[in-house]
Amino acid sequence: MTSRFRGFLFWKILLGFWLTYIAITQLMWLGFSLYGNHREPPENLAARRIVNLQMTSAVSVLQNGGPEALRDMMIDWPDSDRRFFSVQQVDSLPPGAPEDELSREMDSREFPQQVMEWVTGADGNYYQLRYDVAGLRRDSQMNRHPRSILNMPEPLFIVGCFCGLLFSLFLAWNLTRPMRQLREGFARVSTGDLSVRLFPKMRRRHDELSAVASDFDAMVERLSVLVSAREELLHDVSHELRSPLARLQLATGLARQTPASVESSLDRIDEEARRLDKMIGELLSLSRAEQQKIPDEQYFDLLGLLEAVTNDARYEAQVPGVEILLNADTQQDYTVKGDANLIRSAIENVVRNALRFSIQGQQVTITLRQEGAWLTIIVRDQGPGVEADKLSSIFDPFVRVSSPLSGKGYGLGLSIVRKVVLAHQGEVKAINAREGGLELTLRLPHWVV
Repeated sequence: MTSRFRGFLFWKILLGFWLTYIAITQLMWLGFSLYGNHREPPENLAARRIVNLQMTSAVSVLQNGGPEALRDMMIDWPDSDRRFFSVQQVDSLPPGAPEDELSREMDSREFPQQVMEWVTGADGNYYQLRYDVAGLRRDSQMNRHPRSILNMPEPLFIVGCFCGLLFSLFLAWNLTRPMRQLREGFARVSTGDLSVRLFPKMRRRHDELSAVASDFDAMVERLSVLVSAREELLHDVSHELRSPLARLQLATGLARQTPASVESSLDRIDEEARRLDKMIGELLSLSRAEQQKIPDEQYFDLLGLLEAVTNDARYEAQVPGVEILLNADTQQDYTVKGDANLIRSAIENVVRNALRFSIQGQQVTITLRQEGAWLTIIVRDQGPGVEADKLSSIFDPFVRVSSPLSGKGYGLGLSIVRKVVLAHQGEVKAINAREGGLELTLRLPHWVV
């Protein structure tokens, strides 16, 4: 069914514009016809002038020069004019013959069938001049009005239809061609081909269809990035899971082979199980943060959330001996709309990351301030910082930087941070501070309730 009606829009546009063109010509003819009824047609004016001119000339020549002069003058007339003009000698003028018969007849709106004039010639004889007006008009209509189609001359109708068809054909092709390209592009995307791009083919149109092509390319580019990220994440997850699973298998194998090492093997199994549970939890947080719509949105005070995170971080910082500082103007409003649990998890990841790279005697500073329509959180540590070529990748999953403290994460913390902040229409960036250490900046929209 689809292939049968493929291109139906092309024919719909083509026939629609072509029929519209013909309808416009008919409406124009109707308008001119209605308007022309209030005016004398041009062919009537021409016939009136021809009859007046020839009859006046014939009367003057016959009165002054006689029949011979009139015949000499008529030799120069076209054959079409001589056919409708006749001269006949009469014995006398008819009683009561008006002198202004010609002018009276030709000044009226209704054309007479014929015009007659009685003249006394130069030779003293009487003559009747007759002009067949009806024959002249019939001849004029036959010559001036050839065969017509839909009230238009046949040649004009054929040329008009051909030109209208060409115009409609070009317009239909111009409108349906990009739609066909879009259909082919979607068909290729549906088969998994994400390399298709349409804007380079439509950039010269400079219209709404080229804008659609640009949006299509942006969509495909986004899909390509998401698919690549998913594939890369799946590869990294598979790689990260392989190590603890291998250690679990090793521990169970040792427990079976060496009964004396069962206790230590169970401890190793517990440790690897905790690591797997932690990794799965981080992966679930990352998946939730990637959702475009954050569930359970609410308004909350960002300063209060930071104070809670700071208190927890100070408790953890007792062991390494790191000082946690919070700087904020308590008189300002710090209202944020979103998922408080996700934002708290993101800030905790940033603070714990700073704590992980700090040693005894150093400080981790958390600063909160309002910047126009944004609330900015800056977390700065005094650790070794990050190499410049790795700054752009620390927010990618499973990217890890070695920590001077014991233990290591799975490189998902900062990736979760970026996903959470972007999901809340915010921004995140990382730089190496001038005084040393890493500085992470989170910006969230400030909501005024």
